[in-house]
Amino acid sequence: MLESDNPVVYPAPAGLLIWCRMLRRVRPAFPGKTRLGKALLGPYLPLREITVRANDSAFLVPTLQEPIAFHLLIDGVYEQPTAKFLSARLRSGSTFVDIGANIGSLCVAVAKRVGRHGQVLAIEPSPLVFRYLQHNARLNGLSNIRLKECAVSDRESEKTPFYEAPIEKFGMGALAAQFQGQAISVQTRTLDSLLQEEHITHVDVLKVDVEGSEAAVFRGAKGLLTGPNPPLVLFEFCDWAEARTFPGHVGAAQMVLRDYGYKLWRLKDFGRSKRRPLRTTVVNGSEMLVAALL
Repeated sequence: MLESDNPVVYPAPAGLLIWCRMLRRVRPAFPGKTRLGKALLGPYLPLREITVRANDSAFLVPTLQEPIAFHLLIDGVYEQPTAKFLSARLRSGSTFVDIGANIGSLCVAVAKRVGRHGQVLAIEPSPLVFRYLQHNARLNGLSNIRLKECAVSDRESEKTPFYEAPIEKFGMGALAAQFQGQAISVQTRTLDSLLQEEHITHVDVLKVDVEGSEAAVFRGAKGLLTGPNPPLVLFEFCDWAEARTFPGHVGAAQMVLRDYGYKLWRLKDFGRSKRRPLRTTVVNGSEMLVAALL
């Protein structure tokens, strides 16, 4: 059993526990918190194979150096605005698809929220990271989550080059070349074919975070996104990642969704009555975007 006031499962260095408890008392995104956390926890961040408690869930992480693990550690949540968005729009019986699920930092909590009458399809292409996703699904006793080890794209292939990230950046594996590493081969699937295979006929929310390849995901999900009852879409935009994947076409994912009839908002603006959809394509920076067919 995990003790509710301990952010790290024993055994763990006493100093790590003390500083984490202090940092958890400061709200996520408080100015300077991340910098302070890195200064206080610096000696502990290279630790490997640590289990971090986040609210009522637990996650085995490869290392505390990567932002996903680090924020689970000091905040008890990763990407709090995204987590809140999902919590507000998914309920018992909902269906959630998480493309780029990583270690399960979002889909584990969603699986608990949608309950035994709901379902989660979590997809992760990195063989290294997928092992942690599997472990964390078991660690949290989830029976309503289906896991797929593949990349999602606009075509099917048994061998597609994939570039693993260094362990301290385990959230950044990609289909585009990076980190000067050697590519491994992964399977690619279209989302439409995966949903058909899994007999999933309705999706409430689709989340996509695939390091710049979001446009290919959407092209391979045309059946879902243009069919009856299309899902709400939450996806990451990152200018340099998309420029690397689709040179000369930054904003490609937004354009595909607009071609399907979707309207787009910044996550922070979605649902606010006075915030109209974006009129132009976001081409600079990095942020989460929401797409809806209204």
